[in-house]
Amino acid sequence: MPSQPSINKGTLILLAPNAKDASVSSKNVFFAFQYNPDKLLHTFNQAVASALGANTSADPQGNPAELFNLTFELDSVDIDAPSQNQSSASLGLHPALAMLELMMQPQVVGKQTSMPIVVFSWGAKRAVAVRFVSMSIEEKSFDVTLNPTRASVTLCLRVLDATEINNNPGARDVCLSHQSVRATLVDAYKLQTGQANPQAASDKSSVSASVAAASGVQSKTKISA
Repeated sequence: MPSQPSINKGTLILLAPNAKDASVSSKNVFFAFQYNPDKLLHTFNQAVASALGANTSADPQGNPAELFNLTFELDSVDIDAPSQNQSSASLGLHPALAMLELMMQPQVVGKQTSMPIVVFSWGAKRAVAVRFVSMSIEEKSFDVTLNPTRASVTLCLRVLDATEINNNPGARDVCLSHQSVRATLVDAYKLQTGQANPQAASDKSSVSASVAAASGVQSKTKISA
């Protein structure tokens, strides 16, 4: 009987303050989707000076606000075998929900308090530094001690720009990698549609290699089912 193909799980990686990188570690804890969402809503909202008022200092040439909206399911009965333990039966989904809630809580180091930075990793071509805008949890069923056993979670994630992550090297690397991947994918589209110059079109493999190189951060966070 043929084996089932390995499925890469989407992940949310909570970066430690001043994280040196965005890889999963004892300091950068993560949440892996039990079941990948069936769809993502990816939106961009461009700031327009006229809409903000004549005296605004907003830069109409600035980056648009970029958001991800997604809904995914959790089920304590169907926990992955390697992580199956006694707490699954006694606590239900409380541990998973607590980890998600942690990603919205301010981080305190010494006397400094900062809002958390999370890396949303979705396959080899997409890893972005985000902040939770909102989280809605619908608990659908419970065990006899009222621990939630099935839940639906809806997240709104806002992609951070460079000015919001300057103090976190790990997040900065993710941001730079994301920009690089986007640029090389634009080059790939130009090749696909015959818009590239003859020299670039003669070496299509260079674009694929550039995309793979720019995806270095993502490859470190890949988690399979």
